[in-house]
Amino acid sequence: MKIEEAYAFIKNEKTNVSKPGLSRIRKLMRLLDNPEKNMKLIHVVGTNGKGSVSAMISSVLKAGGYSVGTMSSPALFGLKDYYRILGEPVSDEDYCNAAEALSVVCGGFSDEEYPSEFELSVALGILLFAAKDCEYVVLEAGMGGQKDATNLETPGIMTVITHVAMDHEKYLGSTIGEIIREKCGIVSPGEPIVLADNEKEVRKYCEQYAFDNGCPFLYANDPQINISQSRLGARLKLPGTFQKENAKTVCAAAYALRLKNVFLTDEAIRKGLEEAKLPFRFDIRRNKPYFILDGGHNPDCTKALCETLAALPNADKFLIVTGVMADKDYAAMYPQLLPFASKFLAVTPDNPRALPAKELRKYLKSIGAEADAMHSLKEAAERAADAYREGANVLCTGTLYMMAELEQSFRDVGLFI
Repeated sequence: MKIEEAYAFIKNEKTNVSKPGLSRIRKLMRLLDNPEKNMKLIHVVGTNGKGSVSAMISSVLKAGGYSVGTMSSPALFGLKDYYRILGEPVSDEDYCNAAEALSVVCGGFSDEEYPSEFELSVALGILLFAAKDCEYVVLEAGMGGQKDATNLETPGIMTVITHVAMDHEKYLGSTIGEIIREKCGIVSPGEPIVLADNEKEVRKYCEQYAFDNGCPFLYANDPQINISQSRLGARLKLPGTFQKENAKTVCAAAYALRLKNVFLTDEAIRKGLEEAKLPFRFDIRRNKPYFILDGGHNPDCTKALCETLAALPNADKFLIVTGVMADKDYAAMYPQLLPFASKFLAVTPDNPRALPAKELRKYLKSIGAEADAMHSLKEAAERAADAYREGANVLCTGTLYMMAELEQSFRDVGLFI
């Protein structure tokens, strides 16, 4: 099987479905003889910060000398990009071998019960990690928790819950209370819960859930946790003021792992925090003038972005290249960005859920912004690159789904970012 064939097996008309329930993924894993049962699974759920926290935890475990596989979404550079082993991308050969093994067992599914693209991707990741003898696997939930395909039959050794906010309301619930109940549903009885800084309602629910299910509970802002980024003296490679909160959550997770007799020295934690990397999360590529790529898809992400922009030294307003999914609460996102914008260039991301650029421009104008609609990402890149060469700060923000293509578009027009 070649890489194009492997991708076509995972992503096609038959797998392009979203069905509730865990029956398909669990049947699939049983047919594979549950290879995850030989791994220590760490679940990362929440609304924002999951990717950064997953990358940091994986980096800390690697620095501690452990073999670790990571599945994080979305896949920005092709389906292989879901996975990292010891922080590095997987090879075409390894991906194809896992896809071929997976295709054999999928012959036992009828069309009605055939796994979705994400379910197949989870199973493929487990096969990849098993082939490389990963002792630890960090699984970032795609969406939610209880009904997410990462909720395998094998219990995890820890669940980390990042900041919880309103998102995916159609699937997860229309209140914070409903959403945190769905997130906690992935936690097995007795499994430690590590909670990031959150609203009082979220913390109260998690504490009660932990008590009811015999789960040790650690709150990242608890002063009794004797590991901190400041004490370690860690200098994060991941920029953004919000990454300090993510690092605090990871320190709490490291403390929880120590309680489970996982040997992690302070030096390993410091090194892991410093070496963690993740693209397109307040990704400053140039600073004279600023050129920043930041994938943020909901109001909470935008709030964190704006707090970080406000803290930037010598930053004037930005030409903002942006695109968003139509099902996101963009009316709560863009008013926050107005004080930082000289002008918006609206684009249509390559996704069936995308809000058309013309509709986004119309909305932006309705709130008093100066905005143009671009016909393509390349056109936006050309306009923004010209402005950047003339001294303008440029910020590319909006859905993560478009960031890799937008980055390539800037390279295509000769802007080395």
